[in-house]
Amino acid sequence: MLGVAMHTTIQTLSKKGYNKTQIAKILEIDRKTVRRVLNELNEKGIVERKETCSILDPYKEYIQIQVTKDLKAIRIYQDLVREFGFQGSYDTVKKYVAKIKKSPPKAYMVLHSFPGEEAQVDFGYIGTIKLPDGKYKKAWVFVMELSYSRYMYVQIVFDQSISTFIDCHKKAFRYFGGVPQNVKIDNLKAAVLEADFYEPVVQRNYAAFASHYGFSPEPCRVATPTDKGKVESNIKYVKDNCFKAREFKDIDEAKAFLMEWLETIANVRIHGTTKKVPSEEFNSYEKEKLLPLPTEEYNISEITSATVMPNCHISYRGNYYSVPYAYIGEEVDIVIIDNLLKAVYKDKEIALHPVEKNEKGKFFTDKNHYPDYKNITANEIKSRYREKMSEIGKHAAIFFEKFLEQVETKYNYRAIAGIISLKKKYDNATIDNACHRAYMYNALKYKTVKRICEQGIDLLPVETNQTYINSEETFLSRPLSEYSKLLN
Repeated sequence: MLGVAMHTTIQTLSKKGYNKTQIAKILEIDRKTVRRVLNELNEKGIVERKETCSILDPYKEYIQIQVTKDLKAIRIYQDLVREFGFQGSYDTVKKYVAKIKKSPPKAYMVLHSFPGEEAQVDFGYIGTIKLPDGKYKKAWVFVMELSYSRYMYVQIVFDQSISTFIDCHKKAFRYFGGVPQNVKIDNLKAAVLEADFYEPVVQRNYAAFASHYGFSPEPCRVATPTDKGKVESNIKYVKDNCFKAREFKDIDEAKAFLMEWLETIANVRIHGTTKKVPSEEFNSYEKEKLLPLPTEEYNISEITSATVMPNCHISYRGNYYSVPYAYIGEEVDIVIIDNLLKAVYKDKEIALHPVEKNEKGKFFTDKNHYPDYKNITANEIKSRYREKMSEIGKHAAIFFEKFLEQVETKYNYRAIAGIISLKKKYDNATIDNACHRAYMYNALKYKTVKRICEQGIDLLPVETNQTYINSEETFLSRPLSEYSKLLN
């Protein structure tokens, strides 16, 4: 029997102009079958689809009743097998139960705020804006809206860093003339380090700023846009009403237009939800409920983090600053304030350095951060090696002094260390004589001293550069003229 798919294919090929013989050949079926299907289609006009039966059909009403009892799919399946001898699979039952349990659309409450109780903030991308140097740069708008009056402040920014985020807050509070009790923030990296559903971790600098101004930061729940619906709708409003399809010659013109738009349009319109004018609600009810601005300015510090390297340093903007060696491999916080770098580990300050801003690649090292066995000066290293070479002998000591005269870098003592290590294999006298022979021939290298020791030529005389070719004639020697005769 042909299925629905084959009936549809025959119909499609017939509409494309293929005759019955061609269709039968293409589909490898009998021509009479093609004719019968086309006749049925001409009579009925559609391809009839057979109703399919499900193995669950006899049990659907029972399953629906069990679902209302809040039973799990696995329990319903087990009861079907035990009580009715059900032959189907658990997966079939599970899919049907899930279909029954499909949740209806979620309902959300309308959240009302009291005057001065809450503000909501967010960033929204607005495209590129021309800078004074003629270049274009990506720009965003920072929007803070007071939830009761819907009075808002908007500012153009070129990044979403913590310093920019806090600066926008400060300007918004000055614009409002006060501070709301709570500020609801999206899970921006500038404010929220960890967007946990139950215990979001607020960025330390932002938390300190909030404490200074007296408001409570309130991160939104993850993947819950209804928590911050007011400002998100305002982001769209600002982008569409103020910036969309407008061209500004530069950033100054854009900023000037934005402030004019705030004063003459955004805050004096009749709000679409409240049906009231934001500026009137703000001045009449909300402004007086805001917390007062702090008397002292908040000095923002930059906070980042770095891992302590094996050389006891952390990297910050191309330069390196030491921390105690006990923190190697640990991640520490870097706090920049008043041109000072503070290294902080678990709220404890472990290092302090001035910040270098003009050069790169510089090391700022406190020697006390190294372990004691590493904390040794170049002169102390030189003194130790001189003492050890003197213990070998007077010629080794002379070798060391001559070596120092030729070596340019003060830390290049590996050759000396190598000579000292020869004591594991040779006695002091052998090494001392080898050093004597080496410096007499101005070969101030470890390999030279080692080779002399290995070849056992440390006792050969060196003062007169004596030759060891025997010049006396013996019965084996011949005049060179005899060799000439042989060649001729």
